[in-house]
Amino acid sequence: STPMWRLALRRACHRGRGGVGALHRPEALPASASLRHARPRRALASMAAGERARTIGFLGLGAMGYPMAGHMAKLSGYQCLVWNRTAARAEAHAAEFGSRAVGSGAGGGGAEGLEALRGAEVLVMCLPTSAEDADIAEQLAPHLSAGACIVSCTSGEPAATQRLAQSLKERFGVHFFDCPVSGGPRGAAAGSLTCMLGSDDDAAAERVLPVVSSFSQKVVRCGPVGSGHAVKAVNNALNVTHLLLGAEGLLALQQFGVDPEVALSAINTSSGRSLQTEVRLPEEVLSRRFGYGFKLPLMAKDCRIAAGVLKELPGASLLPAALDMVQRACAEESQDADYTRVVCHLERKAGMELRPGAGLAGKVLAARLAESASAPAPAAAQPAAQA
Repeated sequence: STPMWRLALRRACHRGRGGVGALHRPEALPASASLRHARPRRALASMAAGERARTIGFLGLGAMGYPMAGHMAKLSGYQCLVWNRTAARAEAHAAEFGSRAVGSGAGGGGAEGLEALRGAEVLVMCLPTSAEDADIAEQLAPHLSAGACIVSCTSGEPAATQRLAQSLKERFGVHFFDCPVSGGPRGAAAGSLTCMLGSDDDAAAERVLPVVSSFSQKVVRCGPVGSGHAVKAVNNALNVTHLLLGAEGLLALQQFGVDPEVALSAINTSSGRSLQTEVRLPEEVLSRRFGYGFKLPLMAKDCRIAAGVLKELPGASLLPAALDMVQRACAEESQDADYTRVVCHLERKAGMELRPGAGLAGKVLAARLAESASAPAPAAAQPAAQA
C-alpha cells in the first residue's frame, strides 16, 4: 500500500496556494520566509517598546544542536530555553550563549524537566532518530499551549513523522513539523544550513520560519509533513553514494598508477567533480583523518529510510545497491566511526588504501608494459621441412 506521506504529497500537488508547487518558489513565500538571509540575523523579530520577549526552546545539544541553539539564543525579541538529557551541557550552553538552561534540577535534565518548557511557542528538537522524537514530543506536548509548534531537525522517518504530527494535533492542538538540515557541524556553527521543511499549516509555518532561519541560509518548503524527512533521506543517500563512487574511481586510478591527488586535481576542474571529490575525499580520506563529524551508524539509518522511499519507485536499482553497501560497511566499523570510513569497505575489497603518492604498483606495471612493448619481436619460426 502507498505510505501516508506519499498520499499527502500527491494531494498537496493538486492544491492551490500552500501546495508543493506554490511553496517551493521564492516569490510565493512570505517576506519572513526569504530563502536566503544576510548575516547577522539578530533582528529578525524586533520588539516594540515594552513588549515581552517571546519564548522559544531547543532540545538536544549535540554536535549539530549546540551551535544551532546558539544562533537561536541571539535572536532579538526571543528568550531561548535549552534542554539536554545531560544537564551540564545545557548549563554550558547558557554560559556561552546567554540561553537559559532548564530541566537541570533534581531530574538532572531528564524527561521530567520538560515541563519547564511550557511557555515556549516554538520548540526545535535535534535528536538522533524518530523514536527519540516521539518519546520527547509525547512527554512535552501536554505542557504546551494549543497552537505551539514542535520542529524536528532529526533525520527521521516520513511515515512516523506523519503519525506523530496527526496524533499531537488531535490530542493537544500542537503542530509538529519536520525540518531536517544539511550542512554538517561547520554549517551549524556558521549558521549556513539548508532546512527542508514539511508542513500542513501555512500560518503555523510562518511563525516557525524566523526561528529556523536563525541557523540557516536557505529554507525550502518541501510539501506536507513528512516530505522534509523524505527529501533529507534521499539527500544523504546521494551524499554517501557520491563518496563511494568517487573512492572506487580513485582506487582504480591508483591501481593504474595515478596518484589520487593528481587525479583529483584534474577531476575537480572537470565535469565529474562533486562535494565529495572536492572536500570529503581529500580532507577526510586521503588525509586518513576520517573526522567529518557525522557517525556512520546514523548515515546507515538515513540510508535505510531512503531505501523505504525508493521502494515506491518501480525498477530502482542504482541507489539501492549503494545503500546496501553502506549497511555492510557499517557492520564492519565501530559505532563511533565517521561516515567517511564507508570508503574503507572498498579499500578492504581492493586490498589497498587511498593515499597521496600511492599508485606505485600501477607505475611498476606500466613500466613493465612499456619495456615489453619496446623489446624486439621474436623471430618467426621457420616452417618444417617437407619430406
